[in-house]
Amino acid sequence: MKTFNPRKNLELKLECDRHNQTIVSHQYTAYPLGISRLFRRDGNHSHRGYLYITSMSPGLLANDHLTLSLNLTANTQLFLTDQSATKVHPMPISGSKASNDYDIEIGERAFLEFIPHPIILFKQASFEQKIKIKCHPKGQVFWSEIIIPGRLTRGEFYDFNYYFNRLEVTGLEGELWFTEAMRLEGKDNPFKTDHLFASCPILGNIIIIFPPQNLQLLKEKLEKFEPVNGWDLKIGTSILPQHKGLLVRAIANNTEEFKTYLKYAVNCVRYLNHHPMLSDKIL
Repeated sequence: MKTFNPRKNLELKLECDRHNQTIVSHQYTAYPLGISRLFRRDGNHSHRGYLYITSMSPGLLANDHLTLSLNLTANTQLFLTDQSATKVHPMPISGSKASNDYDIEIGERAFLEFIPHPIILFKQASFEQKIKIKCHPKGQVFWSEIIIPGRLTRGEFYDFNYYFNRLEVTGLEGELWFTEAMRLEGKDNPFKTDHLFASCPILGNIIIIFPPQNLQLLKEKLEKFEPVNGWDLKIGTSILPQHKGLLVRAIANNTEEFKTYLKYAVNCVRYLNHHPMLSDKIL
């Protein structure tokens, strides 16, 4: 069992039981985070588990620092999301910020889908995320994020300070596969009034760690998505270094557009893995 670490807000280990079903073999939570019971959502295919991260906090405040640890052992399959959007509140004091750290390990033939709700960056918010993933060469990950640059219905638009996200993916022995970093300026962003950003304020990112033999086919499928008439959804894909997977960038007019594409992308990956399609009630 994974060593107890009192500094973590959420710590999970997943294993397969004797029926080859994914189960939670270890969990630890500390305020403000919690975890739901494990659900089965795939009908007769009961191998994959579904978990929901809960929070007793109204959002992230100045100097909040959350740490999450996740270990998927061999052959496990997990769909992980949270209960609602992450609200990053104002931080008017210079130098203050909120942050999340993720520490994830993916075993042989393990498969993680982490699809959280949007991050909403309130006026004067500063937010940083650091994600470290150790992955077996035969492991798979689908990781997504949706960024909303303010409470748009209240007229906030790029009034936050900044958003920073750094992702590092390595093998289980620590060999570097790739890194990806994004810094999004808010009120000092010189492009925030550009027509492209103003018309499509929702930003979406997807990282897919996927076997190289089917990578080009997956890329083609993701690029064939046909938006509903009237949607203004723009998508770009690129193959990650060493052919370890795909990076997808998207901008959209509203969150529903990108969520629809997210479901499509998840089901493309599931189709190539011969897994059940994602239920309409999940996203």
